[in-house]
Amino acid sequence: MLVEELKERYISSSIFDDEDIIVLDDFLDNWENVKRFNEKYYDGYYPKTVLCGINPGKNGAGKTGVPFLDFSSLSKLIDGVVSADTERSAQFFYDIAEEIDAEKFYRSFYVTNISWIGFTKDGNNKNYYELSDSVKDFIYDAFKYEMSVVAPKTIISLSQEVKKTVNNIFKSSGINTSASLPHPNYCAFPKNYEKCKMQYIEMLAQYIK
Repeated sequence: MLVEELKERYISSSIFDDEDIIVLDDFLDNWENVKRFNEKYYDGYYPKTVLCGINPGKNGAGKTGVPFLDFSSLSKLIDGVVSADTERSAQFFYDIAEEIDAEKFYRSFYVTNISWIGFTKDGNNKNYYELSDSVKDFIYDAFKYEMSVVAPKTIISLSQEVKKTVNNIFKSSGINTSASLPHPNYCAFPKNYEKCKMQYIEMLAQYIK
């Protein structure tokens, strides 16, 4: 299973040891749910359209291990989730999945992040692009491996920073990396919610299977 390979790649690495950061590894306590989610929605089949974010945050995927889902939304997608923690951007993302229909959504989109794990510094989320070059190289190599397994035709970046990274990594690859959407955290603010939701639904409708 791809998630097992990625977990091993990240958790066994010492690349983060010299960084002034904390690696978010609470998701390891939720690992059975991570496997259950991937078995239910992917089970070895990976949709050819990827939705790609930055890295897990401390209140959402950093805990659940499932990109862009908090425990509240994850509990509605699989059995066995006992926590009900919520996170703003995860609630927006789940709203999009539900609007489309969750099963149809995950049949159509493989959801991931450039960095498979998250980081904090001084209690605040820290993004992969703020880390040292050696760590970024490690993260990019892991992401390239993940994409080699998924073999997408299209990667939709969920932020302009992600789009820069994706375009740089996959230029001349034949993967369509031209599309992007605002990051769910930006979208989750009440003043942006409805406009962003319409943007997401209109764009993603083109890729629904």
